[in-house]
Formats: sequence, structure tokens, C-alpha cells
Amino acid sequence: MADPVELAPDYYLTNFHALMEFVMARYQPLLSDDERRFYSSFRALDLDSQRLYVRLLSRKGVPSSAGALFRQRKLVYPEIDDLPRAAERLVEAGLLRRNPALPPDEYLPLFSKSELLARSPAPLPKTLKRPALELALLEQSDDPAVLRDTLLTDETVLAVQAAEHFETFKLCFFGNLHRDLTDYVLRDLGLYRYEQYPLEQRQLPFQSREQIDRHLCYYDCLAQLDEALDEGADAILALAEQLPDGIRNDATLHRRLDRLRLTLARQLERLEEPEAADRLYRHCTRPPARERRARIAVRRGDIDTGLALCREILAAPHNEAEQLFAESFGYRTAKRAQRLPGWEAPTRYRPPTQTVALPQVPERVELLAAAWLEQGSAKAHNNPPAAPTSDQCFYVENSLLNGVLGLYIWDILFSPVPGAFFNPFQAAPSDFRTADFYPLRRAAFEQRLAELDSDILAQRVWRHYREKRGIANPLVAWEALPETLLELALARIPTDHWQSIFRRLLGDIAHHRSGLPDLVLFPAAGGYELVEVKGPGDRLQQNQRRWLAFFARHRIPHRVLHVEWQRP
Repeated sequence: MADPVELAPDYYLTNFHALMEFVMARYQPLLSDDERRFYSSFRALDLDSQRLYVRLLSRKGVPSSAGALFRQRKLVYPEIDDLPRAAERLVEAGLLRRNPALPPDEYLPLFSKSELLARSPAPLPKTLKRPALELALLEQSDDPAVLRDTLLTDETVLAVQAAEHFETFKLCFFGNLHRDLTDYVLRDLGLYRYEQYPLEQRQLPFQSREQIDRHLCYYDCLAQLDEALDEGADAILALAEQLPDGIRNDATLHRRLDRLRLTLARQLERLEEPEAADRLYRHCTRPPARERRARIAVRRGDIDTGLALCREILAAPHNEAEQLFAESFGYRTAKRAQRLPGWEAPTRYRPPTQTVALPQVPERVELLAAAWLEQGSAKAHNNPPAAPTSDQCFYVENSLLNGVLGLYIWDILFSPVPGAFFNPFQAAPSDFRTADFYPLRRAAFEQRLAELDSDILAQRVWRHYREKRGIANPLVAWEALPETLLELALARIPTDHWQSIFRRLLGDIAHHRSGLPDLVLFPAAGGYELVEVKGPGDRLQQNQRRWLAFFARHRIPHRVLHVEWQRP
């Protein structure tokens, strides 16, 4: 085992510098004057001041209209030699404000209940709950400045400034505002290794300032989402009006806007505002917008529109789930409305199923089933064979088929598609879980699938398995792919089966990479079989049913194994 890695006390500052320099090197022409001044002001600071600023910028202070608030006396960072002096320099640089003139209610959350009681100009009952205590304090003084000065007696409160400029740097580096510098730490600790891919200007996601501003606007709207959902229909519609327009060739922004509109529209449905919801759904190009519109139309008695939307989906479905909805919902609607001509009842596939009774033990039911399959039915009767068979069964769930695909297409997955990579710490391209993933690489994928044969598959898989071992890949779970399993899978699973499975996975990777069978069985006589295990009381999920139906269509051997507990 490797020795534990000890990070430097100010590792976070090193990582912060790396982020800032990365953005300046690639996006400087797209940054505003204020953002460039923020960078210059920060770089001109001494190390202690830089450390303190990054510490505060990375922490969640008390929000206020002047910026996140912190009590200076509560700040303890051993790596900062002179914290008061560092704070003073940050104030001089305009990156902190000291005791800003805020309404007293914005300062109250900084203090504990006991501290507020001690600072009260007049005695207050200790039994008061926090909200009542704060209200009583605010009502004691007609002059807010007096109460503020009382609260800040012997206190220095620091308000972080220019955080909004760092948000732009974060957006350019991460591509979103949800991630932080943890990825650097994981890399430095050796927990994650990332593939190397080009990050040249022409391949980066942001090519104009307009793009950056619209993404920032989206995140401003996203920050208001919870409040709007709670306040009701008017607030939801007002927020929808604030959403920026999409930008041509910026699929990421379109996806984000669609996702937010879908959330707003769904809440409008719950609030019994179907017409307003329908208007929002019309602005969405991704599922389940057409599904929701069809449901709304049928609920309000507009059968023609509902059925027309189902036919529109069937003519050009975005994914398999949307197609199955249109088939099922369209048929049920037509049947109720007595308009069945042209609609057929969807068939439900019933997979081959076996039930076995096994002793109840603490081990996972899938592992019990695998052991039973390896040793044959004698195991179930507590009568093991004289010599073990050479049947081999592995618990793989989603790891085997996804993993072989990930190894086979490794180079395509990490190819420099414009907009796919924001920074050097991505385990996958930014569009990996989206409907855009396959179309943007269609030519490369089609060529790779067309040339697939057993020799080429094995060569590519083994080459990447050995060259890329341990590097993060969204399809490859290294610990779940032992060499023995890979050898059997590549030898036993026919090329046409791999071809069909790969096409289905790539066609909708966000939905299809889950729901795969738990076990793969390699009988001693040859061949293979995929086995879905269901323990007592467990049922097949919809994505599992869809995979099993797919296996049936492509003659891929499969079954469902129901496990029951033996009676004592």
C-alpha cells in the first residue's frame, strides 16, 4: 500500500492559483475589466492575505447584502502567521469590508442565542425562542445604528467582496457553479487520475462573453428556484421570464434551460395551472416535455392534441422511454375515447424465469445466487457435488458490459470534441449523460462499431485495460473488472451480441447504462448467460424490463432468477 500523502497546509492556495491561471491563460479576452482587476488585486497580495481570502471565499459565511459575513475573532488558521494584518491588507485591497453599515437583522445570525442575550440593551427572558429573541432585539431600539453598534462592541466583522468575479472564474474552469477545488485535492492525494486531453482555446466551451453572461444569468435564476416554487404560480412565471435565451451551438446552455423550465412547468401542473405549464413545455426541446403536454391535453379533454403529440413522438422519439410512453399512453387514450384504429396494445415481454429456494444468510442475495448457479441445483438441496463444476459466475451488474464498451471506445470518449472539456479534471466529457453525446461523435462511433470483430475488440480492450489502468472513466469500474472475467467475456460473448449491446448503450447512455443483469454465467460447456436476480419481495424495474426485452429481440441468452428463503 502506498504511503499516505500529506498535503501542504496551504494546498488550497496552490489550487486556487492554478484555477485562476488556467482561466487567465485561456479566457482573458472574454473577462470583464472588473474580473481582470480582481485577478490583479489578488495576485498583488502577500501570501498571508491570499490565504485568508481564499479561506473565506471557500467557506459559507452568513449571507448579507454586503457579502458573506465572518467574525474575525472566530477565524483560526495555523498557516496564516498574522491574521489581523492579512485582514487589514485585504480591506485596503477592496477584497474585504470591515463592519459594513448593514441593517442589524443581517448581523444577528452571526451570534449565538446566549451572545444575543448578553448584548441586549435591556434584559430579555432566557426562555425566548430564537426568532422571538431576534424580533425583541430589533424592537428595542428606534435607531438601527445604535443596535448595530451594540452588537459589534469589541467585534470585527469581515464581509467578503468580489465573490461574484470569482464565480466567473469558476464557471469558466468547471463549466458550472456546483463544483469546487476538491478535485485538485483528490488528485494530489492520488485518489483520482484523469485522462489527458487537449484544452486549446478553439476546443473550449466558451467562445464569447455573451455565452458566459447567459450561463451566469441561468445560475442567478437557479438560485431563485426554491423560493419561486414555494411562492406559487406568479413567482414561477416571473422567474421563467428572467431566463436567458439559448445560444446557437451551446448545447450545454440549452440543456440547462430546458431542465429548469421543466421543473417550473411541473410545479405549475401541481398548482393546477395546466395552460401556463403547457406554454413553458412548448419552449423545451427535450423529454419529458412532449409527454407532459400530451397528459395535459388529455386531462383537459383535448384528445386530438394528446394523440397527435403521441404520434409526433412515435415518428421521432428522443429516447426509448419517450417512445414507450407514447405507445402505452396513446393506446390507453385511444381506447378510452373509442378511437382504436391505428393504435395497438403494447406487448409486455415476459422473460424466462426460474425460482430457487436458498438458505437465508447475511450474504448478498446476488452472491448466493451466483454460488448456486456455479455449483448447480444440488447446492439448493444442501448436497454439493463430489467435485466442483467448472461453471463460473460473476456478480457484474452494470460493470461488465459498460466496462468493455468504455475500454473499446476509450479514445473516442476522450476525443477533443469542442465544448466537451472545461478543465483537466473530468472523468467524462461534459455532454456524456446527454442526448448530444452520440450525435457529436457519430462518425467515429459508427466507424468503430462497423469495424468491430472479436480480434479488434480484444486488442483494443486489452490495450486500454493495461495502458489506462486506474484512470477515471465513467463506464469503467476498475475494481469490478478482473482479468479472468474479461478473458471469459471476450472469448464467450459473440461479436454480434457486443455490437447490439454497444449500439443500445450509446444510443441513450444516460438511461441505458443502468438496469443490466446482476450476474453473468459462463457454463463449463461454453457460451454465456445474463441472469437478473430478484430476492424475496423484489420486482423488476422498468429499465430492467426494457433490457430483458432487448435481449430477447437480439437472441442474447438471459433469464430472471427469483430467490426465496428456505423454510427452517
